[in-house]
This record gives sequence, C-alpha cells and structure tokens, in this order.
Amino acid sequence: MRLLITRPREDSEPLAALLNERGFETILDPIMTIFDIDAPEMDLSGIQALLMTSANGVRAFARREEDRQTPVYVVGDASAQVARDLGFIAV
Repeated sequence: MRLLITRPREDSEPLAALLNERGFETILDPIMTIFDIDAPEMDLSGIQALLMTSANGVRAFARREEDRQTPVYVVGDASAQVARDLGFIAV
C-alpha cells in the first residue's frame, strides 16, 4: 500500500520511517512549510506556565528561548515528547 503524507517535512520524515518499517510505501509531499519569523524578544517575567498547541510550536519556542524550567502544558503526546526531547523539565 502506498501512503501520501502531507504533514510538514520535519513531522513527515519520522512518520514515513515508521510506516516504511511496517511495510508501507510512503510519498512525502508537504502542503505546509514551517518557518520562524523575526520577532521582538519575549518577556517571560511573571509567567507561571506555557501552553503549546503543537510540536512545531514547541520547537519554535525552543529555538528562541533557553528557558526549560517554566512548566509546559501541551495538547498531545507528540508535542509532549518533543518538549521532553528538547529539555523541558515539567511537561
């Protein structure tokens, strides 16, 4: 069986590898590209926790900020795993 994966490339590649191991043929054709934009520095003083709604959001925040101590709330297992992999302490 051949499967088309349209998620952003960074998310598609691990999924494709897993599916290939299970005998599926995969085609990667991302319909969205994730990129960072220049933005002012964030002031996190007084912040008690962060809410992140996607693995891409976790990665984007981690590229901009060194803070890994502030608790992080995420919406799913994939986002939680990315947060842990990037060194966030309380996920």
